[in-house]
Amino acid sequence: MQIPGSTLKHGAIAVACAAILGACSSAPPPARPVPPPITDDAAPEVLAGKVVWHDLLTHDAGAAREFYGAVFGWGFEESEEAPGRYWDITREGRVIGGIFAADADELDSPLWLVSISVPDVDGSASQAGGLGASVTVPPSDLPNRGRYAVVEDPQGAFFVVLRSASGDPRDTQDHEPGEWLWSELWTSDAPGAVAFYEDLLGYRSEGIAARLEEVAEDEYGEAIAEGDLPIVFFAMYTGEKVRAGIHQLPADGPPHWLPYVAVRDVAEAVARAVEQGGEVLLPPEAVNNGEAAILADPAGAPFGVQQWPRPEGGDR
Repeated sequence: MQIPGSTLKHGAIAVACAAILGACSSAPPPARPVPPPITDDAAPEVLAGKVVWHDLLTHDAGAAREFYGAVFGWGFEESEEAPGRYWDITREGRVIGGIFAADADELDSPLWLVSISVPDVDGSASQAGGLGASVTVPPSDLPNRGRYAVVEDPQGAFFVVLRSASGDPRDTQDHEPGEWLWSELWTSDAPGAVAFYEDLLGYRSEGIAARLEEVAEDEYGEAIAEGDLPIVFFAMYTGEKVRAGIHQLPADGPPHWLPYVAVRDVAEAVARAVEQGGEVLLPPEAVNNGEAAILADPAGAPFGVQQWPRPEGGDR
């Protein structure tokens, strides 16, 4: 089973990210959207390691708005500074993300770009370079959003480090349908990625072994002893708060961050996505208790849906 990620032209992610975040100095002012603040209800401190924002980079923003609006009930507000180029994603009047219309020379395949909170963007960018990552957009300031940099990790997954000008959204367990719930990194070298993100973001990790039914179809075979099961998933914590997951890619494919959206009924969300032209990459029956699924929108950007509150007996 292959979970596809984005295929990016050389240097194109920097162009697209710079445009979406307003750092492309060669672009005329109308091409530079001014994004909204991250939150209007900030935590009293920086929540380092927390995924605090999501932007979709895609070729067909109209089709994306139609798809995500039908699947999750999201609304969209076109940027006054960059009409036809950037839209705020809204849920019940609150801005929760953005959609950026990228040209073919900026991006091969659509992707969701996550922003992770750090207390010191310049220090994090410098440290990332020393850990084998590439800083594709150097530390820059953006009105409303704060200071940020775009990083390509050593395995090739892109993400943003951000010190939000408005603070970080408060932690909550009360996730309503259509809200962001969780993010995982799907990568070609999970242990290597764990070491990188532990060093960069101060995470601590807890490895979770593959379940027997997961490896029965793989090269390990059904006869493997449970104590010898491979570690394929790592939960990443700051303190006692789980912030993200790191998952070993089950087959060849470009590493990428995968955001999840909370839903009440996974099967219904999958059905809506398929009706709107989406693709099922990992069906609910392949996930513990059917509590989640991995999908791709009609343009190919992967994302997940997960039942919330979780069903009883879920172990991830």
